[in-house]
Amino acid sequence: MKTILIIFTSTLSLFFIASCAHHRDVRPGVDGVHRVVVPTPDQDEGSRSAIAQANHYCESQKKAAAFVEEKSNYKGDMPESDYKNGKKMTKVAKVVGGAAWVLGGTNESNLGGIVGLGGAAGDAVLGNGYSVEMKFKCQ
Repeated sequence: MKTILIIFTSTLSLFFIASCAHHRDVRPGVDGVHRVVVPTPDQDEGSRSAIAQANHYCESQKKAAAFVEEKSNYKGDMPESDYKNGKKMTKVAKVVGGAAWVLGGTNESNLGGIVGLGGAAGDAVLGNGYSVEMKFKCQ
């Protein structure tokens, strides 16, 4: 019985934590204009995440998000073109390495794992080069 109670409590806690994470980047404003700022590796992905978070924030108040302003900027340490090329290369390394790891023989599988891991490490080093900010009101 104690094990069931622990599992139930853990699961319930997980749902509460997950429900709070849906708009973790939203910063409420005193004047009714709220901001959501999302660090992201890709501008389009960041915009989608910011919109989803703003919508969830407003829906939790039984309202709809009305967007006032959107801007994104590159904040990386290297030239933006180098950053984009690096992200493309890491994505290719992860896909090719993963495919070789799964589909290859023993030697190919080992090499594929190393290439995939290298791609993941490179992706982590490059990090989130963009910041997307949206201002919105809940109406």
